[in-house]
Amino acid sequence: MSRLFKIKAENTYSGMKRETIVLADDSETAVYGAGVSPDEVAVIEEISPLDLGLGALSVKKRPKAKDMANFYQGIVECLNIGTSMVDSMGIVSMQQPSPYFRGIIGDMMREMRGGKTMSDTMTKYPDIFTESTIAILRAGESSGDLKGVMSALALYEERSATIMSKLKGGMTYPIVVMVVSFIAVMFISIKLIPTMAKQYASFDAELPVMTQWVMKFSDLVRTSPLFWVIMVGGFVYAYTKRRTIMGSRIMSKIMISAPIMGPLYRKMLIAKMFRVLSMLLAGGTRIGRAFEITAIASGHPEIRDALLETGQRVIAGDDLHVAFSYNQKIFGKDAPRILAFLRLASHTGAAGPILTRVANAAEAEVEGQAEVVNKLIEPIMLALLSVVIGGIIFAVYFPLFNLGQVVFNKGRH
Repeated sequence: MSRLFKIKAENTYSGMKRETIVLADDSETAVYGAGVSPDEVAVIEEISPLDLGLGALSVKKRPKAKDMANFYQGIVECLNIGTSMVDSMGIVSMQQPSPYFRGIIGDMMREMRGGKTMSDTMTKYPDIFTESTIAILRAGESSGDLKGVMSALALYEERSATIMSKLKGGMTYPIVVMVVSFIAVMFISIKLIPTMAKQYASFDAELPVMTQWVMKFSDLVRTSPLFWVIMVGGFVYAYTKRRTIMGSRIMSKIMISAPIMGPLYRKMLIAKMFRVLSMLLAGGTRIGRAFEITAIASGHPEIRDALLETGQRVIAGDDLHVAFSYNQKIFGKDAPRILAFLRLASHTGAAGPILTRVANAAEAEVEGQAEVVNKLIEPIMLALLSVVIGGIIFAVYFPLFNLGQVVFNKGRH
């Protein structure tokens, strides 16, 4: 079971001191994860999560794409100046913000000192290193170009981090608006509507259908515990199963077909697909295996199926652009342009660079279009908020305009 260790290291020459928190199975792994060098003296202390206060919330935080980019690029920079692979990982580990990831790096270093390759040590941590990443590194180890492959991985992770940050930035505002709308609707349903319902009941007036539905919803919110159980339970279930739900065929189809974010999501998947395929082919991976791994890494059922079929056609002898043309629907409106690039790759015999160009172009388009979408989302969500809240308030107060006539009719009777 993993434990928290505080490593206090002091340099024997300069006297410089530092502290590092590592989540590891044992003290030896923690020392490796802290990047303790031969000229440092380390004092190891096992601590409790309570000792970290609020910092304990981020102890098991997984590394982000930006962290992974720094991990790969940092190792390459260390290797370029002659540092060994294990020592390079120790240096890079100190730069990682996650105690959890430091512990993983420490365990990898310990096993590599025992003779395992870097890719072999990664197989223990599928939540951090995907099958495609491991396959790419194995190809680099086999070809003797590990530094080149890791540089490509660093670029891939960095580009992914940039794109995802822009897409997530665009989704932040809609989420905030939805939360505010939910709170406003619940407040109106619990506080405002019951008061107005009592007034309308005293006049015994026939209410519009829209108002009746709003009243019924208010009663449901205030008087039905089952409503809250279902709502809270549904939210908890959706959150805990979010990866399964997002990976389902139905949700994947919805996301790629959405009117605003769908085209961006499709381009992002295409960029990822071609960049992974390019790295695998450049690393010397067999064509069939390269397509299989890229299919797994694609993250979308439709694209996965298309890649598997395309790989089989390439193995059977079809040129790259011909094989992809049978499933060109995965490219959407960009199909003619992408197939033209793939035709060029077939004629030149340089598939890797051409696929990288396609990935770069798709990523650039995603970044540019994401900025435009982010600007459009704000007024759209404000309009939606106005419609929802304004519609409820209108439904509640609209009968007031007819109360005068109701009172006059009751007076006559």
